[in-house]
Amino acid sequence: MIKKILIASDGSSSADKAVDLALNIASKYNAKVAALYIFDPMEMSYDEGDEEGGAVLDKITSKGKEFNITVIEHIISANPINDFKVMICKIQPDLIVIANHGKTYDMKPYNDSRLGSVAQKVLEVSNVPVIISK
Repeated sequence: MIKKILIASDGSSSADKAVDLALNIASKYNAKVAALYIFDPMEMSYDEGDEEGGAVLDKITSKGKEFNITVIEHIISANPINDFKVMICKIQPDLIVIANHGKTYDMKPYNDSRLGSVAQKVLEVSNVPVIISK
C-alpha cells in the first residue's frame, strides 16, 4: 500500500511533470506527499536556496490542495547527489517520483531520454520503488 510519496523537485519543467504524476498517484491511493527541494550550498546561498525552494514547494502544495492531498514540505541544504539517501531514510516514503533530469539538462541540448545525475543516484540508493518521469 502506498501511504507516502516522496516528490523531489528543482522547479524545472521536467520536475513539474513528475509532480503532476506523483499527485495523480497520491490522489488514487489517498497518500500523503513529502515534497523535497534540495539546494547545494556550494552553488547558492541559504537565502537564495530558501527563496527558490520555498517557491517550488509552495507550487507543489497548491497543486496538492487541488487534489485534496496533504503535502509536507522539506527544504534542505545538502549535496543532492551525495545526500539523497539521508532524506529517503528520514522521510521513509513508500514510493519516490522524480524527473529523469532537472534544470541542468533543461538548459542544454541533451537528449531528454538520458538520466540526470540525481535521478541516477536515487535509483542506486533507494530501498523503495522509484518512478522516473519523463
